[in-house]
Amino acid sequence: MGGLTGRVSLRPFYPPLLAAYPIVSLYGRNVHQVLGSELAGPVAAACAGGVGVWLVLGLILRSAAKGAVVSAVVILLFYSIEPSAGWTSAFLSWASQFWVNRDIRVGPWWVLGPEILLLSVTILWCVRGARGLAATTRWLNAVATISMVLAVLPVVSAGVSTGRNERGTDPVTARSPDEPSRDWHPTPLATLNQPPGSPLPDIYYIILDGYARDDVMRSLFDLDISPFLEHIESRGFFVARKSPANYCQTPLCLSSSLNGVYLDEMVHDRQSDQTILRDFIGRNNVLATLRPLGYRWVTFATGFDPVDHPEADQYLAPVPYRSEFYRMALGLTPLHRLAADPVLWDDMTASRARINYVFDHLPDIARDPAPTFTYAHVICPHPPMIFGPNGEDISRVVDRRLIYANKAIAEPVPPEVFCRAYRDQAAYITKRVEQAMDAILAASLEPPIIIVQSDHGSELNLDPTSSRQTDLHERMSILNAYHFPGRRYDGLYEGISPVNSFRVVFNTFFGARLPMLPDRSYFSTGMSPYIFEDVTEAARVDPGSPEGS
Repeated sequence: MGGLTGRVSLRPFYPPLLAAYPIVSLYGRNVHQVLGSELAGPVAAACAGGVGVWLVLGLILRSAAKGAVVSAVVILLFYSIEPSAGWTSAFLSWASQFWVNRDIRVGPWWVLGPEILLLSVTILWCVRGARGLAATTRWLNAVATISMVLAVLPVVSAGVSTGRNERGTDPVTARSPDEPSRDWHPTPLATLNQPPGSPLPDIYYIILDGYARDDVMRSLFDLDISPFLEHIESRGFFVARKSPANYCQTPLCLSSSLNGVYLDEMVHDRQSDQTILRDFIGRNNVLATLRPLGYRWVTFATGFDPVDHPEADQYLAPVPYRSEFYRMALGLTPLHRLAADPVLWDDMTASRARINYVFDHLPDIARDPAPTFTYAHVICPHPPMIFGPNGEDISRVVDRRLIYANKAIAEPVPPEVFCRAYRDQAAYITKRVEQAMDAILAASLEPPIIIVQSDHGSELNLDPTSSRQTDLHERMSILNAYHFPGRRYDGLYEGISPVNSFRVVFNTFFGARLPMLPDRSYFSTGMSPYIFEDVTEAARVDPGSPEGS
């Protein structure tokens, strides 16, 4: 390899930087939600891949500089296959409106022709002499360096802005997803006593993400869920028909309900660092309260890192755990398509599998002889819209805009389109919940404690950047149903909110004397998640009612 020891001006170093740049850039855009430890593996793999391709091509072309140029093109093409296929699909879908309007989706092989042509031209240029190779190398070195600096800046900025959160702890500290935070220690809410003369009941906490309350279901989505509510009431459930959410974002909602407290003191010095919310949920006060009685913690896979906890005593999933950032990084490349099972590489297929898996296997937990605390978060009927009213897969035919779950970045979707898709998905999930409740009760030797609850309401009229532009009644109105053995519902009431759910459980069944907290609702934005605006009164008013008008 004569070129490997050439002049200084021909010594390239850009291939590993170019290979790592998309991964680091992706992390920088999600720095407040992803732990720093998750960056190491993908970056190491990308750098190793970039160096490996460079080494092989350098040996073939007998020049490190020429090999670097070709490897840069290979890296560019490698990362551009998936976006190019997406852009092609979007263009064809847009163009179809002039003939037969339809959503067209093409695979990555559609764009291989132009990419292979570009790679061939680059190789031919190198073989025939590569004029201006020194200038090309200097230019690519500079481009790769500047790109990497720009990718790293958000990470550095996040660390500086939080000032190590005034606790000497870096917000992007390198720790694994199941390693506890050094400064969060869950505290038992009370000392519990085993119910006299009876075994410990299993406890199920089932979260239906974005499930609207029955009055909102009727008024906004023309879906009547009263038969479902009446059915579970006939099975011994108490339905709190005026229940409000405490917060408007999932990690905040669950951090509050699973700790039985409001979050002001827990997050007052956190700036925008949301990685700690995973600890608040995974190592929570409710679990710490139940542990001394011998409860085992059971969770299900969700695909959403802040609420996904493979470190539980039992983690149930249709496929092995992979972090959300890992899947996003792999999704930048065509490598995720190499698996034969689409559950392993197709996000929509995986989402369907995870959701159905929860309902299929919830009753199995009742067979565990030990007392269990089961936390099952079902990301549905929240987008993406992937179920028809009978559970059919609509992810290949649904309007592409309904696939996205983040309204801050997704293209706006017409309200009537969202309403129809949400109604169908909610109808299916309602059937599955009803079946699962019947199955759990049938499989349980002793009557269990079951809480079926929305984290927050639906998002038809949600503006994630403004409470004034949001229908707060819709967003803060939630399903909240309880099954207590012996129908001991003295501590429950129509307007109970999730922050008080486990306080009632502990008081009713385990001899605790926890005070009830005020049922308040708080709005915050994604950019400033811990600046809470009290919207309790506004959320109680339905804009469609005479009072709201």
